Amino acid sequence: MSHPGARNLVVWAAVMAAAMPGATAFAQQQNLVPSGPAPVLMTVSETLQPGAEAAHAKLEADYAAALDAGKGNQFYLGMGAITGTPQIMFLSGYASLQEMADVHDQDETTLGETLANLDEQHSATLTGMDTAIWRLRPDLSNPNPANLATMRYIDLIHIHVKLGHSAEFADIFKTYKEGWMKADPNFHFSLYQQVLGAAKDDSYMLVISVKSLADLDKHYALVPAYRTSLDEAARKRMLDFESANYDGIESNLFVFTPSMSRLPQSWRKQDPDFWNPKPSAPVPAKKADTTKK
Repeated sequence: MSHPGARNLVVWAAVMAAAMPGATAFAQQQNLVPSGPAPVLMTVSETLQPGAEAAHAKLEADYAAALDAGKGNQFYLGMGAITGTPQIMFLSGYASLQEMADVHDQDETTLGETLANLDEQHSATLTGMDTAIWRLRPDLSNPNPANLATMRYIDLIHIHVKLGHSAEFADIFKTYKEGWMKADPNFHFSLYQQVLGAAKDDSYMLVISVKSLADLDKHYALVPAYRTSLDEAARKRMLDFESANYDGIESNLFVFTPSMSRLPQSWRKQDPDFWNPKPSAPVPAKKADTTKK
């Protein structure tokens, strides 16, 4: 989502991407945004001013309407936090840093003044915002990813590893992946590594998407099977690494919010009742009782 902090970050990303050969075509312009895990992911986390919920929701609707009217290229999935710090999270997926920069730069060219005005109003509704860019680690993710267009919740697990231990973490995580693939091949997860953002360590984000909370119940019920799939040496190695080299880990559940999302037809047509909810019909006013008592 192209709010001020995200826009400043894109400027730096564009400079980095300029050194890369070739450019990715705008898949987003053609409504061909993939529904699986994107190679590059931008996250924008927002915390609201107390009492600013209604104003913020209106601005989000105005933002999406402006992009629609101007045929903007930005698409994003909006989610609300169920656990942890009250916040709204936006996810935007891209094929590359180059595509991310191109998409945002083109919208700046055609809609810059309109978006800048909305950004100024939007900032007044926030107490804080954090933006980061992540790269997918396919080698550490489930090779059978979920179709996010049909999901309803995401569990975001942030893993903070001490600097200098990323290679060892990757080796350890491969054991984690192999164990879960044995316990439940349909357990959908993708691992991302932060490449731009405020992290002061090696930051990873494990993305677990589910259709319902019953899927998480099933996942937790399979934890014993997962543990028994690992030999004692592997379990000890994992625990020792976490104890010595983790700066922290946090897990929070988010629910998809269609009213704060702007998604292409390739997503919306898969469940139009969810992604394009019809406005609630107004409750008819009661007629005055004119009967004489």
